[in-house]
Amino acid sequence: MSSFIFNRPSAPTTARFRHIAVAALMAGALSLSAGAETLRWNVQKQYGITADGIRKAIQAAKEHFSKEPNDTIVLEFDEGTYKVEGKDTDDGSIDLSGVNPGPDGRLVFKGAGMEKTVLVFNNDIHAIFGRKVFHVTMADMHMTREKYTVSQGLVVEAAAGKVVLDIQEGFPTPADIFNPTSDQGRFIRRYTNSKEDPQLVVKDNVQLAWREAKPLGDRLWQLDLVKKNLVPNYQKGELIGIKSKHGGKGHGGQAYWLMEGSDFIFQSVKWTQKTRGVFRGGFDKIQILDCVTDRAAPIAGQTPCLASPDGGPQIGQPWDPPTKGNIVKNCRFIASGDDAVAFFHGTGEVSGCQIRDAFARGILLSDSPDVVVKDNTLIRCGVQNTKDYKLPGDPADLVK
Repeated sequence: MSSFIFNRPSAPTTARFRHIAVAALMAGALSLSAGAETLRWNVQKQYGITADGIRKAIQAAKEHFSKEPNDTIVLEFDEGTYKVEGKDTDDGSIDLSGVNPGPDGRLVFKGAGMEKTVLVFNNDIHAIFGRKVFHVTMADMHMTREKYTVSQGLVVEAAAGKVVLDIQEGFPTPADIFNPTSDQGRFIRRYTNSKEDPQLVVKDNVQLAWREAKPLGDRLWQLDLVKKNLVPNYQKGELIGIKSKHGGKGHGGQAYWLMEGSDFIFQSVKWTQKTRGVFRGGFDKIQILDCVTDRAAPIAGQTPCLASPDGGPQIGQPWDPPTKGNIVKNCRFIASGDDAVAFFHGTGEVSGCQIRDAFARGILLSDSPDVVVKDNTLIRCGVQNTKDYKLPGDPADLVK
């Protein structure tokens, strides 16, 4: 903190000198308040990198901001893999509700690097949750879940209203990923049959909705389709990606769920297994920079078709108030299970991103015509800029 020295005059104080003295004291006070500090707290050493330890660190930061609102507190996360599970009764493993430093203050969560600090979150609740959250940065870490959230298999039979799949070794069964609380978000699509890099087939490959799965013995499963008379355009031996979209608390949660606030930065953060995060309630001034959503590690040498059963960053939702000043830049979004990035009633920019094999849209701009989209590379997925958010009958129509 800066300091000052005020020397009292030796002669008796006159009105003029009293004025100078008061001015000097006020200047010194202003200097003290403006001299904000950056404090670095090692989370592992001071609190432990657990859900409870991080909660204590956040509470300590809030208490500090109540006294020094314009300071910056950096919560440092060491290299390593840490379980941040939280309780099933919690709203999120990391709860940022009420974090609100002064206009020049900031709370920073900083890992040792995207491939070095790995946080493994509870499978059933939001990883990050918060209401009324301001001036937060999360950087240089990998956020994931312990369990695989998608599946896939090879076509054994395709007939009216059904597909029989041989689930690939080590992948969860359709029952393992089934979300019983929703009759939506369960879809399949065809991929190239590659062990190292399965790619979404664009032509003649609309997403097909399935409603239930039946075990047939060994690794064979029958998926019953919503359209009972539809004969899928699948050939024996083709690779099919399977998703059952989760999202709500108790059924997978989100990578992040943040309601009302401003000025949030994700920088150099990687997400696997759960990639969808939502900013709600007119949350604005969001920056997602140099981030990655990607597929999890291969199983028995087989790379998964999908990164997750759902999409990537969602800035706003269809029924939310407008949001402005948002930037998604220099990111890499691979094989998301829905829209790789989406804006709703928003303004901002999507630039310099590589987006490939998104199950739905690469970029969705719903009632967001003023979002600047430039210098992006989209592979096997496209941009939809429309008033509403409904997916066209054939996603291939969006791909140039």
